[in-house]
Amino acid sequence: MKALHSRRARFCLVLAFLAVMLGNLGRYLVLDGLYLWDTRLRWQECAYVLHGLDPFAVMRGETPALPAVGAVDAATGGTVPWAYVLGNLMNPGFLPFAAVRVWILALDLLFALAAAWGLRGYLLRSGHCDDPAVAALAGALVLAPSMWANAVLFGNQSGIVCCCLVLVLCCLDRHPVLAGVLLAFAMCKPQIAFVFFLPLFCRRRWQPIAVAGALVLGAWGAASLATGTAPLTMLWDMLNQGLGYTSSYFGLFNFLLGFGAPTWLVLGLDIVAGMAVFAAGAALLRRRGLWQDWLAWFALAAVVSVLWFYKQNHDYIILLLPAVAIFCRRALRPVDLAAMTICLINVISYGLPWLFVLLGGRRGAAMPWGRLVEAIALVAALHRVMAALCEEDGLPAKPVPQGRLMER
Repeated sequence: MKALHSRRARFCLVLAFLAVMLGNLGRYLVLDGLYLWDTRLRWQECAYVLHGLDPFAVMRGETPALPAVGAVDAATGGTVPWAYVLGNLMNPGFLPFAAVRVWILALDLLFALAAAWGLRGYLLRSGHCDDPAVAALAGALVLAPSMWANAVLFGNQSGIVCCCLVLVLCCLDRHPVLAGVLLAFAMCKPQIAFVFFLPLFCRRRWQPIAVAGALVLGAWGAASLATGTAPLTMLWDMLNQGLGYTSSYFGLFNFLLGFGAPTWLVLGLDIVAGMAVFAAGAALLRRRGLWQDWLAWFALAAVVSVLWFYKQNHDYIILLLPAVAIFCRRALRPVDLAAMTICLINVISYGLPWLFVLLGGRRGAAMPWGRLVEAIALVAALHRVMAALCEEDGLPAKPVPQGRLMER
């Protein structure tokens, strides 16, 4: 297979990824309908806090549920305490739920379009692309992850959070305060957003860190004051709730759960391994002259974000960042197309279990191993990201402040 150079070939590639996403979304909508379960849960939690009630107290039956809000599902409810305040942007507790259903879907579309447009401009300004058409196609990859289907189906805010992080990348140098505000809202899902503080710390960008930190702490304090619950108690309730989830993927060492390992140990190993991958990636960025390249940093953080803590399918939307970095190389080789496919479609985590069935095994037995193989493949895909951002494959690039120009 020849390398892809032309605009037409790239257009067909992006169109193929978008078709897979839309097909996946259509399949869910036809077979399952529009659940919006997560939207309802987050809306209920925000509404209770606005009424001065602790959602966990309602879940435990210590406080009667409000008829206008309803009982919160004790098995799946709960979120980080600052999201009870900041989350009103995405799941406004002051609106009736019928309006919130429309609001969350509109935000999905608006944030995706804003992130696509912002990414196009960033790629042109930074020199990763010098062709506006290719930059626009790269921006369209914001909508390409097949996991958007899960986010829309359940009304999960992960798509909006991932778009916020893309917009942080786009405005970090020009509007650091706005970047901090967007990062704070992205922290409504810290399992995705927290690791994106690390590139800012390594590059000593204190202003967005300070803005995001102040907003998160302020929102946490406001939720505590509104409900009369101690801040650490609110956080501890969420941690205990998260350790009991049964439908989540608990990171790189998830397979150990099958051998009886406790969840806290699995998550601890995930954090250590994730930070080790980030440190190794940061060292590689310095060696290859990419220390000043924000796209390289954010692609690295995106891969680490799916390794270091618990995840669900919709959280994988963030892998659009390494896919964009690869897409912007001079010519796309077959290995680059494979890396992009791994980032944008759950081909391994879903395909391996079905392959196991064809070989006579039980599908469920292979599920954890599918995610592990996928995680290893994603780490390997980081090599293609570095190659895409360097001037020559396998050779250190000259120190270029914002990447390299792309050939038409």
